Amino acid sequence: MATSADQIRIKIERAREHLRELQSEVKAYLDTNPYVIGYRRNPQTRRLFYHLLSVHDVPGRISAIAGDVLQNLRSALDHLAYALFNVGPGGTADCSATDICFPIFDDATKYERGSPRRVRGMKQDAIDAINSTKPYKDGNDTLWLLHTLNIIDKHRYLILVGSALQGVDVGAVVSHDFKAAFPQFDSMPILHTFFPPADRKFPLEVDDELYVDAQDAEVNNDMKYEFDVAIDEPGITEGEPLIKTLQDMVDLVDKLVTDFARLLT
Repeated sequence: MATSADQIRIKIERAREHLRELQSEVKAYLDTNPYVIGYRRNPQTRRLFYHLLSVHDVPGRISAIAGDVLQNLRSALDHLAYALFNVGPGGTADCSATDICFPIFDDATKYERGSPRRVRGMKQDAIDAINSTKPYKDGNDTLWLLHTLNIIDKHRYLILVGSALQGVDVGAVVSHDFKAAFPQFDSMPILHTFFPPADRKFPLEVDDELYVDAQDAEVNNDMKYEFDVAIDEPGITEGEPLIKTLQDMVDLVDKLVTDFARLLT
């Protein structure tokens, strides 16, 4: 039976639903104010250090929902591959579809060696189109990451995630220093402006330094920080924002299905 692009997008839409749920769960976690921030002064340099006194673990439910996003996206790609097989010579001949899937490998050499088995029975233009996506590490890293994280989630353990420092309120620092120099402007509002830190210190742990202020600086109670939940898979991806990473995957798979739709007839 022929499969249309719209049928394949049912899986993509399910991934979007999980992603929206994930966004709500991450927001709920961050809204609990899971980070307690303190400060200390180095007695030698007299510089002021803001650091974490405590940080709550990211709930495992967040990892589980992330796995649901990955699974639906990987399934959408495999449904696409099977649909391409069905409209090709393999779909009308005595050719087994057992090994058919959207081929993604760890490098170009493994792809060249292993992909023919995954795409046999498809039309040549479909095979060429798949090859053009370069579905391997250092070819299309988003596809490779989707495939790799999906394997981990299905066969090994929940995707590892942790807290990450996204931004430091430089605006509060500038405002604090300005008011100290010009007390007559003490009533001026603070323009909170966040900049990414040079060291994101991921995953965040107790006693991690968030910001180092100037020598003899006074404690700035207006300082704010932006935190996020990021992926923590050593050697695969470390410290990349979870929501953005998954959103990029959703967008890519949706675009691939759109681009391949013309080959499904």
